Amino acid sequence: MGSTTRINPKKSNQQTPKIPFWKTIDIPLVLIVLALYAFGLVILYSASMPIAFYSRTPSTPWDYVSRQAMFGLIGLAGAFFIAWIDYRVWKKFMLPALLATWVVLFLVLIIGSVRHGSTRTFFDGSVQPSELSKVLIMLYLSFWIKSKQDNLKKLTFWVIPIGFVLGVTAVLLILEPDFSAVLTLVLISSLILFLANLDWKQIILIGVFAVLSFYLIIQISTTGSIRWGQFITGYRDPHLALTQVKRSIESVVNGGFFGVGIGQGTVKFTGLEVGQSDTIFTVIAEEMGLLGSSVVLLLFILLLWRGFKIALESEDLAGRLIAAGISSWIVIEAFINIGSLFNIVPIGGNTLPFFSLGGSSLVSILTGIGFVLSVGRINQIKKIQERSPFSALVDLRWRDRRRSVPRTGRPASNGRQL
Repeated sequence: MGSTTRINPKKSNQQTPKIPFWKTIDIPLVLIVLALYAFGLVILYSASMPIAFYSRTPSTPWDYVSRQAMFGLIGLAGAFFIAWIDYRVWKKFMLPALLATWVVLFLVLIIGSVRHGSTRTFFDGSVQPSELSKVLIMLYLSFWIKSKQDNLKKLTFWVIPIGFVLGVTAVLLILEPDFSAVLTLVLISSLILFLANLDWKQIILIGVFAVLSFYLIIQISTTGSIRWGQFITGYRDPHLALTQVKRSIESVVNGGFFGVGIGQGTVKFTGLEVGQSDTIFTVIAEEMGLLGSSVVLLLFILLLWRGFKIALESEDLAGRLIAAGISSWIVIEAFINIGSLFNIVPIGGNTLPFFSLGGSSLVSILTGIGFVLSVGRINQIKKIQERSPFSALVDLRWRDRRRSVPRTGRPASNGRQL
């Protein structure tokens, strides 16, 4: 029997090289996000022309773009910082963060700025806590489900605690009121629970809960009932649809396939409501045409694909829920925004991610992207670490095989100690 090769673990660990950040980051996802961010700033410049022209104080579209760009840079810096840290580290901060979110949502009701009949922002619309609360709820649910995954088959085990968390958050959002945020909260929470590998009975229950939440908002909310009525009216007779729906259809007709050119659109000057925010896709449709609109939709689809690819590669349940949940949330927001402009779904007040004017929305989206990138980094680090021992083992075996066959009259060499 030949002597065995021993490996000194301590020495091996000391020789393990550090993995560069750029080798573990999901470059396709970063490029998709940067493309959406840059594209959004260009479109925002054009969409801000009317509000700058009619503003009481002298301003230019660049004032709005530079402010959005500043928030974007803050969000990108935060995203790369979060991506650099192992996302699992944040688990111990989830409960304090949830309590802090509730406190902030309560404070905005007392000292927040009143805009368009709602009290949902600080500093005259600069900071909207409900946007950041969406990311926090997704993270909290993902980590909580991971920690309780052995008991998720018991319906009574998770319904009460999750119902309490969602209920308190929803009540605070309703008091603002921000019903679009409530519906988004219900949708993303239902999606995360669906992805948590529950049985089909529980999935049906979640679906029923989501439908009932939508129905209750329509029944008890004046805003919800009005918007549902407007949706049904526009569906039955397009001539009676909302002005922004008519303008959206007009923009598609004007834009054709290639569009009229950036900055050359006219629909935004003809009474288009919040053209720099909720209805900004109308500007894209007219000025970039069907081609530009398709590029925007394709970028969102690619973002969803990368998010789910990262989720499928993760061996950690929390990582899968975070990556799939956050990427789905961004695309759901985009679908609701675009669909409402063409009367496919009722008007929800959702902004178009990366495009609509709003610093809180952009920062919260990029923060979510940072967590998706962090999950992807952990996946890549594990792959690299798994490949390294395998390569070393193959190399040792190749050396042993080359040296273990003795020549005639020569004893076999002893294995070296490492």
